[in-house]
Amino acid sequence: MKFNYKNTYRGKSIMKLLLLMLVCAAMGNSYGQSKNEVSFYLEGSFSKLDYEVLQDKSELENGFGFGAQYAYYLSENWSIGTGAGLQYMEGAAQLSSVADAYATADPEGEAFEFRYQAEDFRENQYAYFLNVPLKVQFETGDIARFYAAAGAKMGFVLKSEYETEASSLATSGYYEQYYAELREPMFAGFGDFGALNTSRSDLGLQTNLILNLETGVKFMLENDQTLYMGLFVDYGLKDIKPEKNGLDLIAYNAEDPMNFTNNSLLTSASNTASTAYVDEVKTLAFGLKIRYGFRF
Repeated sequence: MKFNYKNTYRGKSIMKLLLLMLVCAAMGNSYGQSKNEVSFYLEGSFSKLDYEVLQDKSELENGFGFGAQYAYYLSENWSIGTGAGLQYMEGAAQLSSVADAYATADPEGEAFEFRYQAEDFRENQYAYFLNVPLKVQFETGDIARFYAAAGAKMGFVLKSEYETEASSLATSGYYEQYYAELREPMFAGFGDFGALNTSRSDLGLQTNLILNLETGVKFMLENDQTLYMGLFVDYGLKDIKPEKNGLDLIAYNAEDPMNFTNNSLLTSASNTASTAYVDEVKTLAFGLKIRYGFRF
């Protein structure tokens, strides 16, 4: 039998190559042994406080979020996670005209009906939530992985405010006992007050419960690092309307008649229509989410 040195050398080379490939594969598979992942994320979104006011929907506004997540891997494909994140949302409603009337008393204690009408009325709301999620994630194998996650978040209100504006505000007082409607003097709170602009005031939104869905691509980087690029949807399941309700949108101040109190649409009711301007308030946010993480 003739000894073939070249074939033997090739065989050894192939064996070495196979051995090297196995080592590399083993090193690659060692990622699967890491059961913990910590990640940090940024969100850019369209968001709104979702409600109807006088049959008009609230408007979509810009929002953002950032935070940290922790995941424990049950297998190479499935994990459960939690974390904490800050989410900023805005809400807005615009009415071409809003008017109302209700009984009150002037500085002299005389009973009268206060009437007002505001043109081009707009209210903006601003809210910061601390979201704590509980979610399940599935991902495929390979270096570039498809992933999908679903779960729920508790959204604790850190701060919620509102501000209002109108191109004009006109008020009057109807004194039934005198059969007279007064459109002046202004020091009594009656007249054309021009444009209305208020500073931000506390809104008092309640704790939120959110359905969270997320999907995208996960890239496996060196040294057990990961990069996620995906889309997300946060849909509020709970009415977070403030507990205060039935207030007057523009309230007469007998102690300082020229200084009206402007309440939020979310807490006010129309006296003439005998109904609240807003029945319920929920949140909605969707957009892009980028996440960087590492496994250990």
